[in-house]
Amino acid sequence: MFSDTGHYKPQVRFSSKGYTLIEVLVAMAIFSSMLMLAGVALHQGLKQYHGLAEKGIGFWEYAKEIWIDKSFNSTIDYYVHTRSDGWFPYFKGSQDGISYISLAPLAGEVPVVAWIRNEAEANGMRSLVYYELPVYTKSYEEIERDYIFGDYKKGRTIKLLEGVEGIEFSFYGYDFLGRKYGWYKNFDGSKMKILPSSIVISYHRNGKKDRLVFGVHVNSFLKMTYNDVYIKP
Repeated sequence: MFSDTGHYKPQVRFSSKGYTLIEVLVAMAIFSSMLMLAGVALHQGLKQYHGLAEKGIGFWEYAKEIWIDKSFNSTIDYYVHTRSDGWFPYFKGSQDGISYISLAPLAGEVPVVAWIRNEAEANGMRSLVYYELPVYTKSYEEIERDYIFGDYKKGRTIKLLEGVEGIEFSFYGYDFLGRKYGWYKNFDGSKMKILPSSIVISYHRNGKKDRLVFGVHVNSFLKMTYNDVYIKP
């Protein structure tokens, strides 16, 4: 288009056309779908995270149970001597806890004296706590001294159970002097002259009763023959 002066003058046209209602609704639908998908992804991500966390806690509890089972399986006939009882394999089990000698320490490769103690928590619940110290060539008196003076707590430690109630210990084995098998609430190597073959730790958690069962695999009637021939007067 030319102006009065004869120069070309461009003409600009503006469209009055806007977004239709359908386009707006489609855009809102797409936006809502994106928000919904993002919410679903976030929810599934959090669910997977909590699931992994729970599996991690469960795995740790399972790992502790496997390790303590190995510790009991690796119990050895560590013979000690007292004037009153002569020679006997070290093992002490009562309702307060257990102490024994194991070739499977929590860390390292040196055989250890292990103590598993039934301890009270501040909230009135109970804990099952494992302690260990290298045994080297300790005598019965030295092992007892470590316990009496609390030196056993200076070594490595781990909580096997916490927040539980009603912890009880049971020991199955052969009474060397009575010549019979049975379950006992107390099992002392100085009296039995042999190690127990099974150990059961019972407890209550959240109103439900549960238990841990462990085996000791070093007992042999050959040890009884050894005792008869070389130890008994």
